[in-house]
Amino acid sequence: MKISIITVCKNSEKSIEKTIQSVIYQTYKDIEYIVIDGNSKDKTKEIIARYDSSITKIISEPDNGLYEAMNKGIHLATGCFINFLNSDDYLYDTHVVSDVVDFISAHPNCEFLYGDTHLRPNPLLHKETSVWKSPLPNDIPEAMIYGALFLQGAIFFNACLFTKLGLFNENYRISADYEWFARLIEHKEINVFYYPRTIFSYYQGGLSGDIKATLSEMFKIQNQIPLFQTDYWVRKRISKLQEGIIELQEFIHVIQKLSEERRVLISAMESQITAIEIKNAELEGKIAGMEASKFWKLRNAWFKLRNAWFKKKN
Repeated sequence: MKISIITVCKNSEKSIEKTIQSVIYQTYKDIEYIVIDGNSKDKTKEIIARYDSSITKIISEPDNGLYEAMNKGIHLATGCFINFLNSDDYLYDTHVVSDVVDFISAHPNCEFLYGDTHLRPNPLLHKETSVWKSPLPNDIPEAMIYGALFLQGAIFFNACLFTKLGLFNENYRISADYEWFARLIEHKEINVFYYPRTIFSYYQGGLSGDIKATLSEMFKIQNQIPLFQTDYWVRKRISKLQEGIIELQEFIHVIQKLSEERRVLISAMESQITAIEIKNAELEGKIAGMEASKFWKLRNAWFKLRNAWFKKKN
């Protein structure tokens, strides 16, 4: 079974070598490795060239962003399954692909396989690493409400899915993968499997440079998912957004106690809270006449009490 691994990169001289090595040193050898470089201006192309004998296809040219580059890789891929491994990341160990192929062979109807992620945190916050457990298949819709659903490097896509569901929508600059996952959950006939294994290591390099834009795209996509427009899921979305606001506020409180250099993250976090509060207000209006309004009033009272406690504590 041929596996295609696609690395999209640009000006990645500090990390690209470890990414490449994590692929070419896999014990499983039927790997097609494709590197799509966005015409880097640093030493990225030189580093890639050192491994050209181990890389199946190398493309280096200007592009219109991450998702155009990923789509370019999909068009070039000839493997049965496709994995996207970004240039700040690397496969967790040398047996990842071999183990994934064994899992797929044991589940021949598998079309979408995903596993867990080793997280390397921003050193400004703390130095401990952790493993992020992906949601189980039945929990995927709720996991989509707020935050990451899957991290790309932890997924192996059956190549046929890009024919069935289409490519990444390049109209989205930040969340095209999220929009693709929205299409996935709308097709209940697709066989989705969770593999309880750490697949890759992901660097949490920091908050998005434009958090408001990220959340705006995510909420726009949610509003296009029919499932999420029902009364039950609107209430679920409100509940999750409230929890998100509380978590962010508590995180800011922790940062405020740390050294001055770490406080640069606070303004970005506050922007995220503002964006979530706006969406929360929009959803509140949407359920004003619901029969569950008594439940909402109780939860809103609890939320205000929690906020008052938090402010008093500060």
